[in-house]
Amino acid sequence: MLREQVYSRPVQVAQKAAFHPFPRLEDRDCWDLADSRIREYVLQKAEPYLNFCWPMILATDYMECFRSGNRAQQETPYFARRDALSILVLAECFENRGRFLNQIINGIWCICEETSWVVSAHNFIYELDPANQSRTLPDVDMQMLDLFAGETAMLLSMTEYLLGRRLDEVEPLVSRRIRRELKKRIIDPFLNRYDYWWMGYSERRDINNWGPWCVANCLTCLLLQEPEDDRRNRGVVRAMDMLDRYLEGISEDGGCDEGATYWGRACGMLLEALFLTDNATGGNIQVYSDAKLRNFADYLRKMYIAGDYVVNFADGAARVNPPAEIIYMAGCKMNSPYLAGFGAYLYSYQMDHGIFPATSIVRAVRTIERSQEMLFWKESPYFETSLYLESQQILAARQKSDPEKGFFLCAKGGWNQDSHNHNDIGQVVLYYNGTPILIDVGVEVYRKYFFGKDRYRIWTMQSDYHNLPSFNGVMQHDGPNFRAKNVAYSIGGKICRIEMELAEAYPSEAKLKSLRREVVFSRDQWEVRLTDQFQMENPGMVEFHFMTSREPSLFSQGILLNRNSDAVWMRFETDGWEISAERILLDDAKLTASWGKQIFRILVKSISPVSCGELTISFLPYQDADLSEKKELLIREIPEQSLQINKTIERNESL
Repeated sequence: MLREQVYSRPVQVAQKAAFHPFPRLEDRDCWDLADSRIREYVLQKAEPYLNFCWPMILATDYMECFRSGNRAQQETPYFARRDALSILVLAECFENRGRFLNQIINGIWCICEETSWVVSAHNFIYELDPANQSRTLPDVDMQMLDLFAGETAMLLSMTEYLLGRRLDEVEPLVSRRIRRELKKRIIDPFLNRYDYWWMGYSERRDINNWGPWCVANCLTCLLLQEPEDDRRNRGVVRAMDMLDRYLEGISEDGGCDEGATYWGRACGMLLEALFLTDNATGGNIQVYSDAKLRNFADYLRKMYIAGDYVVNFADGAARVNPPAEIIYMAGCKMNSPYLAGFGAYLYSYQMDHGIFPATSIVRAVRTIERSQEMLFWKESPYFETSLYLESQQILAARQKSDPEKGFFLCAKGGWNQDSHNHNDIGQVVLYYNGTPILIDVGVEVYRKYFFGKDRYRIWTMQSDYHNLPSFNGVMQHDGPNFRAKNVAYSIGGKICRIEMELAEAYPSEAKLKSLRREVVFSRDQWEVRLTDQFQMENPGMVEFHFMTSREPSLFSQGILLNRNSDAVWMRFETDGWEISAERILLDDAKLTASWGKQIFRILVKSISPVSCGELTISFLPYQDADLSEKKELLIREIPEQSLQINKTIERNESL
C-alpha cells in the first residue's frame, strides 16, 4: 500500500530549512493562544524542576536487569531524566523568558553523555555475548536502536528544533552535540542497517508495535535534523517500506491483536509517521482513503468502554489515556467525523481530569497546536451499539450509544498466539454504567522473565485468572494450535450473541471433549447471559473462575457484586456448586493504576466429579433482582506477592 505510493513517483522531500511540522518557540501565536489549562499544567509541573538534581545511572543499575530481572533500577533514573527535559522544554516555549534554559542544557548534556540510550531490558536483543549469553552493560562500539533510543532521539531532536536559536545564544556546542549524537546513534543506523528485527527485513514476520514506534521516532529525528537532501529522501523511502511490512500483518478489518492499550504505540505511531511524511512531501503521499488503514485507525474507538476504560485483552491495561490529538488529526485527514469527534471527546475528558501528555513531546506539541480546534469541536462522539471483528473473533455490544449508561460487553474467541498473548480464549469482560464488573486483570510491570520460557507461569497470563473454567485442574495452553472453533455470532437489534467451541484451547490432560460457551446480550431486557456447556471424557472436577473488582456477596440465587447504585446481580442456581472467593491484594503499579489495591476471584466448583453439565449465569442490574437469604461467603486474602511466588514463577534468584 505505502510502498506503491513511494515507488510510483519520485519522492520530493522538503529541505531541512523549509520543513516546519511543528510551531517553534518563536511562533508565539500557537503558544500564547493554546488552551490556558495546558499552560497552567505545564508551568506548574515544570517549576520544581528548576532545582532538579539530575539522577545518576550507575553501571550496576544497568547490570541489575541481567542479575535479578529488575528493570526498574535502571529505568527509573533513565525516564526521570527524559520526563524532566520534556516538561522543561514545554515550559520554556510557553513562558519564553529563559528561566528554564540552564536546566534544559543540563538535561541535554546528561542524556548525551549516556553510553547507550537502549534500556537495560533491551540490551541483548540484537547480539549475544559469548561469555555470558547476555550483555549486562552496553557496548559503546555497538550502536543499537530500541523503542526508547528512538524516543530519546525524538525528544532531543524536538528540543533542538523548538529551542535551537535560544540554545545557540547560550552555547552553540549544545545543539552541535545533539546533532552529533543523533547522527551516530540514530540516523546512520536507520539509513544503513537491515538487521534490526523491527524493520521487517529479517525472517521474523511478527512485527509488533516496535515497527511503527521505532520508525516514527527515527523519521522525526531524521526529518528535523538531517541536512542532506539525498539522505532525507532515502529515509522517507525506507520508512514507508518498513511501515508497509508492518501493515502487511494487520487484518483488513483493522483488528489490533496487541489490544487497545498498545494501539497508541502501534497504529498511533504509524499515523504519526504518515503525518510527518504527508507534511515533508507536500501531500505527495496520500494513503488516508485506504480501507485497512481507516479500519486500523478506528479500532480504538470500537474498543472504548467509558471514561478512561478500554477493552484490555492480552498485555493491555484497563485504564489508559489514548492519544487524543492523533485520533483527531486522523479523523480530519480521513474525513471521518466519527474519528475526529472521538479524538475531541477524549481531549475534553482528559483535560477535565488534569491529564496531558507532557512526557511525549511530539504528542504534547500536537495537542497544544490543535487544542482550540478540539475544544470547540461540535460533533458528538458516536459509538456503535454492536460490532464484530472477524480477525480477532471479538464481539462488542453496549446498551446505549452513551458510554456511561447500561451494560457494555466484549467477548473474544481467537487463539493463544497473539502478540503479548495471554491464555484467554473465550474471555469476557463486562461493565455497567461505565464501571467494571467482570474484568481482564491485565499485566504487571514488565520484568525480564515476562518474555521467555517462564511467561505462562505468571498468574496474570493464565486462564485460571481470566473469566474461564478449568477441568481436572488443567488450564488453557499457549500456542497457535490452541484456539476457538465454530465461532458464530449475530449482532444488531435487541439481541447480540456469540458462541464458540473452546475444547481445543485446553491440552489433552484436561480430558475435555467439548466446551460450548454462549454469551447473549439482551438490550431490552437489560441482561447479559453466559452459558457454558461441557462434556468430559471421564467424570472429573470442574471449576469456573470470575475476576472482578467488586466485592462479592453470596445469596441463595447467586452473587451480588456491589458498588453503590451500580450493583450488579450474578443470578444462577447455586445448588450443586461449591462457591468461594479470594481477595487478591495488589501492590504492582500497573495493576493498582487500573483496579486499586484489590481485586476478587470468584470460584464456582463442582462438589463432586461430573462427566457433563451446564452453568448459566445472568447479569442484571441490582434493582431488577429479588434477593432472599444471604449465605456466608468466606473470602480468603491472597497478597499479590504470594501469587507471584507460589502460583507462578517458582524460580531461583538468577532469573
